[in-house]
Amino acid sequence: MSFSVLLNNDNHTDLLSMNKKRNRDSVSASPEGIMRLKQARASQRDDEGKPLSYERLAVKAKMTDRTVKRFFRGIAVDRNNAIAIIKALGLRPEDVLYPEEFLVSESIEQIQAKDTGDSERTGELIKGLERALSEFKKSEEASLEVMEWLKANRKALSQEAAEAALRKHYDQNRNNVDTDYSGDIEVFSQEIRKYLQLIYYCLELGSWELMDRAIQEFLMPVNRDLQLYVDALNFIKNQKVSLSFAPEEANELTLYLDYLIKIIPIRF
Repeated sequence: MSFSVLLNNDNHTDLLSMNKKRNRDSVSASPEGIMRLKQARASQRDDEGKPLSYERLAVKAKMTDRTVKRFFRGIAVDRNNAIAIIKALGLRPEDVLYPEEFLVSESIEQIQAKDTGDSERTGELIKGLERALSEFKKSEEASLEVMEWLKANRKALSQEAAEAALRKHYDQNRNNVDTDYSGDIEVFSQEIRKYLQLIYYCLELGSWELMDRAIQEFLMPVNRDLQLYVDALNFIKNQKVSLSFAPEEANELTLYLDYLIKIIPIRF
């Protein structure tokens, strides 16, 4: 099944099979971490004053550019390579890696570094890890709730967003005050639904790879004024997501929406 077909298919078994098992010693960047990686790379320059390319970053981090590109796409890489990339950009592991991966790695290192035979101290460190992982579990459960909400309400969200964006567009254009755009709502809502479908898959896989592929291969619908897509996604973010969940609960969903809102006017 082709990637473009998957975006139009609610049966995502084939898509999930694309998500390979991680190596025990590999880690990947979280969606928020990928955003920070991209922002850090965009803000830096190489020795010649040019934008920092993946190739230059690879030299700086002492690895292949293929590894760097994989990490930026949310694919798991060797832990040491991941840390090298993060440090080369002046970031911290806890700002980029998935919380549970960072916590486990950091806690084990602390236990090993401070293990002087003091079982009480070791016990305190382990309890700290358990508390942190418990908090992460709550966050993960909230994320799953957001995913199920998006899946169950995708059609209604798309319909309302399409109507709101089209109404705003026609209201701003005085020449179209009396225009009946009701017939266009259904068509536009189907296009918005594909964007939400993509976000859902990204949330489920915990990876930006699908998002990048869809954008790079121009697989997302852009059949009208780009501002309409931006307005529709903004409506979902501000009028639906923010009113349905606390900010920390819908953090990843908001990040994906923000990314699309910013990238659509640039890439299409």
